[in-house]
Amino acid sequence: MCTKFLSYKALLIIGLGLLIAALAITPGLAQSPPSQPPSPGTQPKIIPGEVLVKFQPNVGRLGAQNSLRAEGLQPLEVSPNLGMVRVQVQPGQEAQTIAELLARGDVAYATYNYEIRALGDPNDPLYSSQWSLKHFLDHDIDAPEAWDLHTGGNSITIAVIDSGVDLDHPDLQAKIVGGYDYVNDDSSADDDYGHGTHVAGIAAASSNNGIGIAGVSWGARIMPLKVLDAFGNGSTFDLAQAIEDAADNGAKVINMSLGGGCGSGWPNVETAVNYALSKGVVLVAASGNNYSTPVLCPAAISGVIAVGATDGDDRRAAFSTYGAALDVAAPGDAIYSTYRGGGYTTMSGTSMATPHVAGLAALLWSYAPTLLNSQVRNIIEMSTDDLIPSSSDACGISNPGYVGKSGWDPCFGFGRINARRALERIALQIVPSQPLLIIGDNTPLVVNNVQVVTANPETISWSAAISPTVPWLTLSPPAAGIVSATSSNQFVQIQATNPSPGNYGLYTATLVLTGSTGSGSTFGPTSTQVKLLYVRQVHTYYFPQLYNK
Repeated sequence: MCTKFLSYKALLIIGLGLLIAALAITPGLAQSPPSQPPSPGTQPKIIPGEVLVKFQPNVGRLGAQNSLRAEGLQPLEVSPNLGMVRVQVQPGQEAQTIAELLARGDVAYATYNYEIRALGDPNDPLYSSQWSLKHFLDHDIDAPEAWDLHTGGNSITIAVIDSGVDLDHPDLQAKIVGGYDYVNDDSSADDDYGHGTHVAGIAAASSNNGIGIAGVSWGARIMPLKVLDAFGNGSTFDLAQAIEDAADNGAKVINMSLGGGCGSGWPNVETAVNYALSKGVVLVAASGNNYSTPVLCPAAISGVIAVGATDGDDRRAAFSTYGAALDVAAPGDAIYSTYRGGGYTTMSGTSMATPHVAGLAALLWSYAPTLLNSQVRNIIEMSTDDLIPSSSDACGISNPGYVGKSGWDPCFGFGRINARRALERIALQIVPSQPLLIIGDNTPLVVNNVQVVTANPETISWSAAISPTVPWLTLSPPAAGIVSATSSNQFVQIQATNPSPGNYGLYTATLVLTGSTGSGSTFGPTSTQVKLLYVRQVHTYYFPQLYNK
């Protein structure tokens, strides 16, 4: 037999709705901006035609709904545990409705229903067209999930060996370093074909800048090395030179969205590849677009990561070349990116898949700068989403032994790359990812613990700091420790004080984590926002909670 009993649990209400409500019921707060206002893009947006309300504990759920209906308001949904009601109102009447509800005397709080979004999403207006980064069926590389951990620093340079890059493109010009035109033998590697500009944008367009699109790595630099002419043609002579020059001039990643039949071999390019590998470079190349097999060169050369293409249905793109030399796959069908002349366009090919991998390599390396090129490659390959060959696909028909089986296969290699999983293999993380504290004039000191975790099997010595420092937020010593995938009882204690008496609002600071292993690898810095909501008063509410027995 099941019986129910009533237990009272003291809860400090810290939901977003209540926090904003605390602001709403304090006169004059809108005229008292914080001394450190939120950065652009952080102002909340409301869902029009809705408000949220919670009645005092002595008002029953049914009585609350009847009371709302009596005032001409329509309850849409009730949260049983929180006692919160989502209410429909006339669009534009949200503020007036909230004020009227608060004036009743039996309402604990009333607030807007605020719009939220994934934290990793950039503000680039054309980002929504980039399905390869964020797809509604998750057939993407999990870019925004990765950006929650790290967006990519400017310490890594990607050499784009291609048709050049539009040097004046507003989404690329700030990223360009060095470069050379091997076709015309001059130092201006401007793009007269468009292919290289498209490739560069996928890997590392300027991101979260309110312009155009986002690159896989927000911060990586681009070194344009032009080996293809205005018709998209070039030679292995120029390619070999460009590879060596990239390695000698600071490029850590080389992207080659080009290729051709291997013939009797490309010994000069192979020599250049080995040279770059010896300098610690990661080389990535397109498998080809010939609808069949084998993988083209330079992708087929040992040491180069050969990249095939997937489509929006997570299938092998029909054109994507497959075979024994294939390493990984990435989205390559109908990819939206930068184009010469300062514009944007959609293109398809393994050429478009390849810079996703190059951008991920840059993302990994800027987060963990001491990784070896072999380790970066291994992380990319071992963190993929495994895709299974189909018996209806040309590759599956040609390779029936791999149909329906997991693991490496000639159709997808190790699988479609996953940026979030790749970073998680090495990352230090804060839980929760964006700590929120609430302080009032009646609570001058607030203390909260956040956890430091990692999926890295190695033991990491970590330390935390507020950088830049702010007077109202400190970390209790010792803000350091040791953590691994099997040992996660590591915490940082955050202490917040009144930031600026009377200046109520939302304050933000940055918590930075860095770490190192006994083998010499370094990780980070990983940054996360700590938010402090300063209100006049913080209230504690008590309400019943039902348990089954």
